[in-house]
Amino acid sequence: MGAMKKLPCIVALLLGVAFIVFGVAYFVPAVKSILPAPTPPNGEEAGKLTAAFFTGLAGSGYLGVIKALEILAGVLLIMKCTRGWGVILSGAILFNIFFVNVLIMNLWNPIVIAMVLAGLYLAWVGRKGFCCLACCGSGECLGTCGCCNKDGQSGGCCSTEKPASTGCCGGK
Repeated sequence: MGAMKKLPCIVALLLGVAFIVFGVAYFVPAVKSILPAPTPPNGEEAGKLTAAFFTGLAGSGYLGVIKALEILAGVLLIMKCTRGWGVILSGAILFNIFFVNVLIMNLWNPIVIAMVLAGLYLAWVGRKGFCCLACCGSGECLGTCGCCNKDGQSGGCCSTEKPASTGCCGGK
């Protein structure tokens, strides 16, 4: 397998691990203590908005749900057959994080930007496989096949001709 074919797997693994670590850090304080300190908001007004935003999130329990979804997204990204779902879930979370950083905290955090770019890259290389999510529920073929044929039954990831050992759609 060439280096370019391995790149999406490497990016998915790194992004998945990042999501798992940042998600687990919310629930396990020992993990949070080894991570770098968050970047403070840029400016007094941004500091007030950030404090109000996170106070509301923390008080409602909503942040716990988001962190659990981050862990789920990370696991889905790491496993090849569920990567499509991981890209979708992590993409929604990534853009939320990005907009909170830019619009509320007034920051252009390089780590957040790198994670968003990684998510966009995975979406781009997997764009042909997203129909697999609709026709058979699996994203295993993300970026590796032409996906469903026009009849939706033969060829691509939706083929029922694939052996069951592939772990994806179909299999006799």
